[in-house]
Amino acid sequence: MEFQIIAGELCLDFVNTLDNRFAPERRKELLPTYQDLTDWAVQAGALSPLQRTALLREAGTHPKEAGQALGKAVELRECLYRIISNILRNRRASVEDLVAFNSFRGDAFSNLQLKTAGSGFDLDWKEDRSRLDSILWPIVRSASDLLTSPDLGHVHECGMPSCRWIFVDHSKNHRRRWCDMKICGNRAKARKFYRRQKSLTGDEKRFVADGQKQG
Repeated sequence: MEFQIIAGELCLDFVNTLDNRFAPERRKELLPTYQDLTDWAVQAGALSPLQRTALLREAGTHPKEAGQALGKAVELRECLYRIISNILRNRRASVEDLVAFNSFRGDAFSNLQLKTAGSGFDLDWKEDRSRLDSILWPIVRSASDLLTSPDLGHVHECGMPSCRWIFVDHSKNHRRRWCDMKICGNRAKARKFYRRQKSLTGDEKRFVADGQKQG
């Protein structure tokens, strides 16, 4: 599957892996299997192809543990969604969600190590990432960074009511309205054009059509 990596932050692209969240009849889980989770992680830059191969080998040997890791991923995703959704609606995150996220954070950050980098140091993950849930560590770090940064004030939902994917607005004027202009932006323009056309009289429609032909 080709995933849309458009949110501007790893953790938000992860939140967006439940499509049509607000339309139960059309809701689609984009990560139905552990392999899908690894595919998404590679495309999002959270995992290298080599790491993906190693994790899938481990998942093939321990399918039950792979299923548990996938369930844990969904728990993290929905926890993050609730926290961010509350922020977008000027509400406090629930104590339960903060406790849950801090548990994910404690587990992930216990696997960060100080390593030499050039003339200084950097924090990076342990060399051995054979744990099937290690795929979640970069997501947790991304969420921790976002939730404690000024960028949190530029997190928005897509303006298309049928979408509502979440993204960080990194545009110069912070006026981005759509998760992706090529998808939801064009759909919104098409709908606006259709409504405008529907309200025109017959003579007005012919005038618009003639103008488009001449252009």
